[in-house]
Amino acid sequence: MQTSFDLKSLIEQIQSFLSNFKEHLDINQLLEDLRTTMISWIEQWVVSAVRHQLRSPDFLTALKMTAAKSGFRFHGFKPTSIRLLSGNSISIDSPYFIKAESKRCRGRKSKKRTAGTGCHFGLAYLGFLSRSSTLLLSSAVQSALLCPSFEIAARTLQSFGIQLDVKTIQRFCLDLGMNAMSNRSDITLTDTDNASDRILFVCMDGGRLRERRPKRGRRPKNLKRQGYHTDWREPIQIVIQLLDTTGNPCKDIPPLYDATLAGVDAVFDLLEAYLKKLDAQNAHSVVFCGDGARSYWKRFPLLAQKLGIKSHHEIIDYTHAKQNLQEVIGNLPEILGSKKLAEIIADWKDHLWNGEHDDILSQIHSLIESPAKRKEALKKFKNYFSDNSHRMQYSTFRDMGLPTGSGCVESAIRRVINLRLKAPGIFWKARTAEVMLFLRSTLLCGRWNNMVKNLFRLNRNGILLCH
Repeated sequence: MQTSFDLKSLIEQIQSFLSNFKEHLDINQLLEDLRTTMISWIEQWVVSAVRHQLRSPDFLTALKMTAAKSGFRFHGFKPTSIRLLSGNSISIDSPYFIKAESKRCRGRKSKKRTAGTGCHFGLAYLGFLSRSSTLLLSSAVQSALLCPSFEIAARTLQSFGIQLDVKTIQRFCLDLGMNAMSNRSDITLTDTDNASDRILFVCMDGGRLRERRPKRGRRPKNLKRQGYHTDWREPIQIVIQLLDTTGNPCKDIPPLYDATLAGVDAVFDLLEAYLKKLDAQNAHSVVFCGDGARSYWKRFPLLAQKLGIKSHHEIIDYTHAKQNLQEVIGNLPEILGSKKLAEIIADWKDHLWNGEHDDILSQIHSLIESPAKRKEALKKFKNYFSDNSHRMQYSTFRDMGLPTGSGCVESAIRRVINLRLKAPGIFWKARTAEVMLFLRSTLLCGRWNNMVKNLFRLNRNGILLCH
């Protein structure tokens, strides 16, 4: 394909900017002028190439064949707009495909087409998502995920010469997230993500954010808006790491993060899908680690059995165990004195590390004389330590080369949830929060490029495009 652009005009513009630089001597102004001009010219060349490709008979034939596999039919060329690098909207005619009507449908046909039943298959095949280049969309979404608000993300992008309003950035986030989450359990994975002959380390814990839920009923006359509830919700964060047989992380394989608001049952369904994709049944061993939440521990053995995992271990995070032990220590009598209490605390922590829970129990009986205090200490000890004794054999776990803490999931909760979704005065709609949890997890664990490449592959195969 030959271009008919006047390169002489481009050279003259560049020379003009260089001449102006001699007068204002501002390198930043020069760079901004050159960037704006070059991006404009690049977009012109790319639009010309895209238009030529979309009109190619061979390409259109290939599109029709691929779209037919998903039940779509060619419906002519339709005017639309695309965005490339600058964020500006560019008009273009694109081959449009609509969902073929079922032959079984009978009765009167509606003249009005249902929204969402058609798509620009050619644009998706070329790498467009939401009628935007993936390069632009990815930059905009990453900015929205890392900045404290969509407004600041828009201003940040503007400083890089990208002109996008807040609503467009929000739409990009939702479109990218919903497309990716339709293949959530494998969209961020690669061929190297395999647990065979490795230790699979699985951590799980809950965070907090506020959900924005509209109030029902009539709006009060004295209020201009309907109002909304801001209830606390608990998203559950998952972290999966591949370790070698000595318990050290595989440095060439990034961890896998995900988080959801869907509840504990949905989380375990998601975890099951991930473990299947990672070939968990052939792992050297699988380690489930977390705090003492009963809703997790009663499901881990069932999940291991369902997946046919040969060897699995359940470990309560050592830091959480020490925190709960401190609640028992709080019932010790102050009359013992600070020095004696310090010795007892150190002794109990040693017993905890070595799994010697009976020694702690006997000292509770001998040291706490108050019936009320002793009853409270024994209740805590039984509910947390006695019932989880097999999950607190820390010295044994360490000798086996297994991790004893879930600091990775605590860090993930802080980075994924707290620093963006839990900010003061921020309330999320459930769908938006779910998308942001997934996208931010993917970005911060280092699997963003995997997701974008897999999305391109799936769109080209017609799997995601017109769902």
